[in-house]
Amino acid sequence: MKKILLLILLAFLLIPIDCFATVNEVNIYFFHSATCDICKQEKTYLQALKDRYPNIRVYEYETSDNEDNYKLMREIKNLYGESRTGVPFTVIADTPYHGFSEAVKCKMQKVIYDASYNAYENKAGQKLGITYRTDIEGDVEEYKEQSTYSIEEKGTEGKHPKPKQYNSRYEKYKASIILISLGLVLAFICLIIKIKERRDR
Repeated sequence: MKKILLLILLAFLLIPIDCFATVNEVNIYFFHSATCDICKQEKTYLQALKDRYPNIRVYEYETSDNEDNYKLMREIKNLYGESRTGVPFTVIADTPYHGFSEAVKCKMQKVIYDASYNAYENKAGQKLGITYRTDIEGDVEEYKEQSTYSIEEKGTEGKHPKPKQYNSRYEKYKASIILISLGLVLAFICLIIKIKERRDR
């Protein structure tokens, strides 16, 4: 019986670690204007980021036609010591960005990677009443070379692109299902072994 249990344990240890990996949800707070061309460019880029990083969540706040959103943006800028005016203004995890250019694209992805594996204060989220999950199943690949930060950017339709969805509930809870299934199999094997031992006595 001990040999059988040892073999089961070894089989369990051979399962790839990334099957059970979890990452943080990375919140992005995006303040923009409908009449701002640079904002439109960043919006397209953020949609491309969502395709690459399924653990990010983008919250959009249009400021030109919404006085409340404009006041929120000013309050959140104050949280991060940002005195410049105008949009776009973006906070990724707890890193603020004023404006948008090619130069910040790599920096944004590096912040996303870091926040995926390390807790962040989420000051903007606290102000907005938004939390973030720490149990998103999956893994985030680190991009070390600048050339690998290139993302195909496609135009978006509508004001609020839908977040990337799991293809099935199995994909979302894959690690949990595997663990439960292994536990049930192990319990069943132990039960069969005990029954056999009793019959052999």
